[in-house]
Amino acid sequence: MIGTLIVVFYVCLFLFGVGTTLALLSSWRDGCLHKDVAEIKSGLAWVYLRIKKFAQLFFNRRVYSHLKLYYMYYGLVGILIAVAFSA
Repeated sequence: MIGTLIVVFYVCLFLFGVGTTLALLSSWRDGCLHKDVAEIKSGLAWVYLRIKKFAQLFFNRRVYSHLKLYYMYYGLVGILIAVAFSA
């Protein structure tokens, strides 16, 4: 029983992490976070810009619509993999 709760917790954590990442990347694509570039004061601005450029190249509208349509199947696969490894 405890193992099942742990698996459910990790699956929820994974789905929340993916959702947060996709929300952040879609905000980058929309230009909502453009003001954040000016707020980066450290020497890591080039890392931020490289991640942003990668997100704009990879997470386009086609990938986003695919993930939006099939997210539940990816979740099911994740649950099945977690159950397979826990057994």
